[in-house]
Amino acid sequence: MQPRESSPSIAALKWLADTHPGRYRTRNEDAFLLMCFDTKELCYLGKQGHMASEGKHFLFAVSDGIGGGKGGGYASQSALRSLSFLISQTFHRAASPHEIPYEALLRSFVEHMHQRLLGLSRSYEECHRMGATLTLGWMHHDQLRFAHLGDSRLFHLRGPEQCHQLSEDHTLAAQKVRQGILTPQQAKRDAASHVLTRSLGAGARPDEPQVGSLTLSPGDRLLFCTDGLTDTLSDYRIAKNLYDPPPYLEGLDPMQGLIREALDGSGRDNLTAILVDCLPGESL
Repeated sequence: MQPRESSPSIAALKWLADTHPGRYRTRNEDAFLLMCFDTKELCYLGKQGHMASEGKHFLFAVSDGIGGGKGGGYASQSALRSLSFLISQTFHRAASPHEIPYEALLRSFVEHMHQRLLGLSRSYEECHRMGATLTLGWMHHDQLRFAHLGDSRLFHLRGPEQCHQLSEDHTLAAQKVRQGILTPQQAKRDAASHVLTRSLGAGARPDEPQVGSLTLSPGDRLLFCTDGLTDTLSDYRIAKNLYDPPPYLEGLDPMQGLIREALDGSGRDNLTAILVDCLPGESL
């Protein structure tokens, strides 16, 4: 009997991240976070990089603020700052990766961030009813665990024809689609397309996040993004730009290309995205 071949493993991650206020807004209410950590240390990652993944944990997150004035921007930044604090305070308690209660921790993080924003909202008039969306992924070895609230999105890509949305849109329009009242095409034009049914803060009731997991393979890509990108670009155009960009985007990296396309298509909202590539061993 021939020995069974082991499946290739992910040896490294490469990432690109960027944010833009859009064509017409003076403030950027989006925020993003990239972190790498283990039982000994935690470090923040820059907008682009490449790192061997053996033994390391990675966290990627985007957040879109809700609230007028300065409240929305402060909400998204405050949520992600509290997330980094929670990671640093709780991760070291697990003796090994096999003992980490990922789902319970993700739900706990979301609850703490939610209560943090509610507390600020009650304490400061300018923060009244502020809130934020949250889409985060925690990666270790070949496993992705994610938590999500709102209408930012997480995509899993395995080629130009395989772009799968892992996150569920928490809007009234998306809820109508799931109920069979609207088609996806009608939902894009519906007046409730941006009315959130779940978020951090922005109310008194804690919202239940969508929590999920996925086994990844070398060559897989993950895209975390706010709705400023997906309001303009369809899933097909996102995948097309990442795998087969048009000639006029030549010379731009994949993230610059996506932002450029979204700005040219509309640019009415803030735009934020993180692209993560899962690399095989020969990439090192």
